[in-house]
Amino acid sequence: MTYPSVENVNMTKGFGELLQYVNLVTDGWMSNMLLIAIYIIVMVGFYKAKEDFQGAMAVAGYGTFVVALLFWLGGFVNGWAFGISIALAIIGTFVLLMDHS
Repeated sequence: MTYPSVENVNMTKGFGELLQYVNLVTDGWMSNMLLIAIYIIVMVGFYKAKEDFQGAMAVAGYGTFVVALLFWLGGFVNGWAFGISIALAIIGTFVLLMDHS
């Protein structure tokens, strides 16, 4: 499959147009890696601040869900990645509710 040249990208629309092009060329992995990075950064930051791994999973899951929802509405993320972000939020909530401390 041939991709359009980067010279054909209309950069007058802004940086989002370049991100759409990079996401097209990488078959959607650019958006997936952004979501994974957001999840890991939020989880590690919350864990280092509060020393609460269960809470970190829940906060990171919901934070990633919100970002994935906005990306999905903008057409930057496919349905599979959005579904996985929903699952991460549910798993984080479940782990937090099962915490006995």
